[in-house]
Amino acid sequence: MRLKKITGRTFAIDYPSAVGVYVLEDKSCILIDSGASEVYGRRTLKILEARGWHVVAIVNTHAHGDHSGGNKHIQDTAGCRIYASPMEAAYLNNPVLAAYSLYHSVSMQALKSKFYTVPLGTINNSMDNDCLELQGEKFKVWNIPGHSLGHIGIETPDKVLFAGDSLIEERIIFRHSFPHLEDVESQFRSLELLKESEMIYLSHGGLVENNDRIIASNHELITNNLALVEKVVKEVCSREEIIRKLADNHVFAVKENNYFRLMTTTAAYLAFLHNNGRVGLAVQDGRLVFYPNN
Repeated sequence: MRLKKITGRTFAIDYPSAVGVYVLEDKSCILIDSGASEVYGRRTLKILEARGWHVVAIVNTHAHGDHSGGNKHIQDTAGCRIYASPMEAAYLNNPVLAAYSLYHSVSMQALKSKFYTVPLGTINNSMDNDCLELQGEKFKVWNIPGHSLGHIGIETPDKVLFAGDSLIEERIIFRHSFPHLEDVESQFRSLELLKESEMIYLSHGGLVENNDRIIASNHELITNNLALVEKVVKEVCSREEIIRKLADNHVFAVKENNYFRLMTTTAAYLAFLHNNGRVGLAVQDGRLVFYPNN
C-alpha cells in the first residue's frame, strides 16, 4: 500500500483498487476513486497527511463499492466534495440501487456486501460534460461506459488517464475470463475511444505498458464471450440455463456471492446478440427463452 509517482504531479496509491492522486500547487489534492472501504479511506488520509497534502475533491470513475467505499470517511474527515457522472451519482447517492438493479426488489441479505451497498457519501456534483475544472486545473472527462452504465475516466493535466475498470489487465483476463459488463455495445465504443489515450492507469493492474495490446486483448475477450454465449443459445434456453451451461463448460464458477453479477453480464451479452439480430427471444412454458436467429 504505497504512494507511487506516475509523472509530474500525478500519483497513485497501490491498493487492490487503486486510488489516483493529483497534487495542486497549494498541496491540496484531488483523488480519483477512494478505495474499497472506510479502512482504505483511513489509510489514504494517513498517506496524504504524511506528505502535508489535504483532499479537496474525490472523482469517482463509477459507483461500485471497491471504488467508492472510502468516500464517506474521507468526505466526513476532510470536508471534500465528491463528483461523479449523473448515472453513477444516482447509485452513489442511493446505494441500495446497486443491489436493486441486480435483484429488482428489496435486496436479499446475501447481496448486502460492500460491493453492492457502500456507506452513503454525498455527491455534491454530477458531471455531464467533458471537462472538470478544480482549483484552476482542468481535468478531461472521458465517457467510457460498458463496465457500468455511467463509467468515466479522468485524465489529469499530466495526461494520465485513470480509466477505472474500463479495461481489464491481461493477467486478470487469464484468471477471470467473464468480467463484469453491463453494456457490450458501449464497451466496444469505449475501447475505440481509449486508443486515443497517451497513458492509462487501471484500478486493477496499474500503469498500462502497451495501450494497443491491452485494448486488443479486451476486444478479443468480449468477442470470444459473445461467441460462447451464442454457441450455448444454439439450443433454446433461459438465461439461468445459459449460466449453468457456461459453468459446465468451465467458463466460470458459480457461487452465491457472484451469481447475480453473472446474471447481469450474461444479460448484457444476450442484449447485444439480440439487438444485432443474432438471437431471438420468446416466452415459452412460463419462462423467457433465447434461441438462434438463423
